[in-house]
Amino acid sequence: MPRHQKEPHLVKRTARYNKAGKLTHTASWIIYDGAKRTSTGCGADDLEGAKIKLHEYNVAKHATTPLPEGKLPHEVLVGDLIRFYLERKKEKIQVKSASRKKDYLRDMQALVDFWADHPVSDIGEENCIAYRKGKALNTARRQLQDLRAIVNFAELKGKLDKGGRVLDYALPPKPKARFQYYSRDEVAKLVWTAYRRKNDAIGGEAGHKTSVHIARFILVACYTGTRAERIEEASFEREEGRPWIDLDRGIFFRKYDGEIAPTNKRADPVRIPKPLLEHMRRWRKGKPGKQGSQYLIEFQGRPVTTRKGFYSLKMEVFDDRRAKVVNRHTLRHTCATWLMQAGVSIGLVAKYLSATEKIIEEVYGQFHPDFQAEADHAFSRGKAGRGKEGRKVA
Repeated sequence: MPRHQKEPHLVKRTARYNKAGKLTHTASWIIYDGAKRTSTGCGADDLEGAKIKLHEYNVAKHATTPLPEGKLPHEVLVGDLIRFYLERKKEKIQVKSASRKKDYLRDMQALVDFWADHPVSDIGEENCIAYRKGKALNTARRQLQDLRAIVNFAELKGKLDKGGRVLDYALPPKPKARFQYYSRDEVAKLVWTAYRRKNDAIGGEAGHKTSVHIARFILVACYTGTRAERIEEASFEREEGRPWIDLDRGIFFRKYDGEIAPTNKRADPVRIPKPLLEHMRRWRKGKPGKQGSQYLIEFQGRPVTTRKGFYSLKMEVFDDRRAKVVNRHTLRHTCATWLMQAGVSIGLVAKYLSATEKIIEEVYGQFHPDFQAEADHAFSRGKAGRGKEGRKVA
């Protein structure tokens, strides 16, 4: 039986020199596809960029090769379903931020590396447990959920006929909700440290501020509880593929027009609190003589990610122990916790954060002033432990 050709993959090519010792080819990433070699144009230090090029190569290669209809699980390779899924979802992938795209394609590549040569019928407890080895439980769970979505999508589009068969993805257990939140003093320290940061002075002149966009990010995340990626992608103008902010009505539309968000990551519109709205209007207007911002989070006029900037900021502000357990997502937990502490109803907090009431109650319920209040009242008023006639029970 002929051996199945290995899927296209990346190989790092070392720098090459001629006989005179002159550099002829810099170190770079090359796509190996059988005997074919294709340059990614990415240097040896740009692995993430090379992975995106590999993804684009795979999509282009298989875009014109239709996947047969109604194949049985033992007749179709998982790798073919992954390529079919990525091809059909390419527009959705393209509008992701650079950081989200890299993370997503890294997950897809992990699935390809393990599953590409397996038929769908191989998806079962034994292989899924083998896939989980060496991976963090959250990472393995997320990637296996992606695999399930890919298979279900192929079945929905008529490319796979499971014949009623149920595949066992052996998902790791969902982690128990554990979270940290910032105090108001901690948030204030983060914001002011970010706002005052400057680069080194050049030629005797004062340095320029380098982390104002991080300060803005912290304020928006704390006031609205919005996920980091949606804050980074947001624009003050209505643009295709971007969340946008209506400063006239004071509403943050956290989904772009036409976007279908997963049920567990809904991004409903949110009313912008007045203090934050005033900040946003100043950012949009700009200082006298300076152009205002087009994007909510931007640096030198272009939208940027806050991942590295926030990491370096927290390492500067907190000691190692505290810095280890907090991150950007902690700001979302902070928003929810502060609202609950203020006595806002669970239903309203759920709508504000685009979450379910069940999740809000389970995760943040203990912070609400009314948490188990009835039990407290029963004991405080002396009703607990009494019979129907109000007599003490022996």
